[in-house]
Amino acid sequence: MSEDAKQGFGLFKSYGCASCHQGMAVGGNLFERFGVLRDFFADRGVLSNADWGRFNVTARESDRFVFRVPSLRNVALSAPYFHDGSAATLEAAVGTMAHYQLGRELDAKDMRLLVAFLRSLTGEYQGKPL
Repeated sequence: MSEDAKQGFGLFKSYGCASCHQGMAVGGNLFERFGVLRDFFADRGVLSNADWGRFNVTARESDRFVFRVPSLRNVALSAPYFHDGSAATLEAAVGTMAHYQLGRELDAKDMRLLVAFLRSLTGEYQGKPL
């Protein structure tokens, strides 16, 4: 793991990302509201049926805008991001998550370090990088 990735992991933990993206798959085992500290959907404006999230399955009002927290394994290979594909790059996704989930605006250094950590989660298949 590079020094940047190690520092990014430190930020990932200290900012609270690991409270949702946790476990062996670095996520994938929780459902959480998208837009905890700021309203992603109000800022975006137009809503689609997919934006209702888990509500579409349960019909429970408390599940509106709730989505499965994705695993971050191989996340650098899975653009576009979010349920609607609205983040074309990993950097855009990290910035969106920082803004709406953590109430933070990241500077260029923190963004670089966090993305370095996320890129380090890319695995191998049959001994070759994915």
